[in-house]
Amino acid sequence: MFAVPRASDVLYSYCGITCSFCKALLQGNCNGCDFHANSCEYAKCCLRRGLRCCLECKEFPCKLHEEGFVWSSEDIGTLNWKVYSEAFLRIFRKEK
Repeated sequence: MFAVPRASDVLYSYCGITCSFCKALLQGNCNGCDFHANSCEYAKCCLRRGLRCCLECKEFPCKLHEEGFVWSSEDIGTLNWKVYSEAFLRIFRKEK
């Protein structure tokens, strides 16, 4: 089992989504990062690097965030998973 990231009582995902406020998780439609850690590229990368969240990475935003990835799972289906908007990523690019 993996350690799902938390800050105090707030649950968040490896990619940075605040799960504590996510309708899908609250309504029981998402099994969370632990369930998807072996198939989610964001989770796999964070676990490999020993990070709690992509935002802790010195390479953020990386190619994975710029392009997203095709993710397929039974409970979600197939989608192009890209967490952040172009405007949000642009803020981080300026700080580098």
